[in-house]
Amino acid sequence: MAGAAQQDWGFTEITRKFERRQRPERRPAPRRRRAAVAAPSTLYVGVWLGVIAVLLIGLVGLRVSLLYKDLAFNNLIRERNDLTVQNSQLESNVSMLSSPARIQQIATGTLGMVPAGKIQYVYINPVDNRQFAELTNQDAGGNPAPSP
Repeated sequence: MAGAAQQDWGFTEITRKFERRQRPERRPAPRRRRAAVAAPSTLYVGVWLGVIAVLLIGLVGLRVSLLYKDLAFNNLIRERNDLTVQNSQLESNVSMLSSPARIQQIATGTLGMVPAGKIQYVYINPVDNRQFAELTNQDAGGNPAPSP
């Protein structure tokens, strides 16, 4: 190893040459303006992503509003069915309460009314005054009125 340290195979001369030479300072290469070219493509991508995002948000909003409308529609159907049942019950109550037998029972029982007798209609001929004179001389019971 000691012999290897003495033999440098000419590396010392090469290193001296590089040490003597001064290295010039490197200037960074001027950057190309890629922003003018890259901006429209990123702008288009951004615009398309924005449009897609707005459309997706709109689609979700439409679905949510459709769900709310569906719930309201189902509630209206349920209310209509309930009202139909209630209407049929009220119609049966009306038909039961307006039956002639029930009305006659209340009139005779609770109100103390009596059924009317036979209704008679009298035809008066305006030309024949004899019948009119006979009717005026009778009282309400059909008996002749007493003469004064």
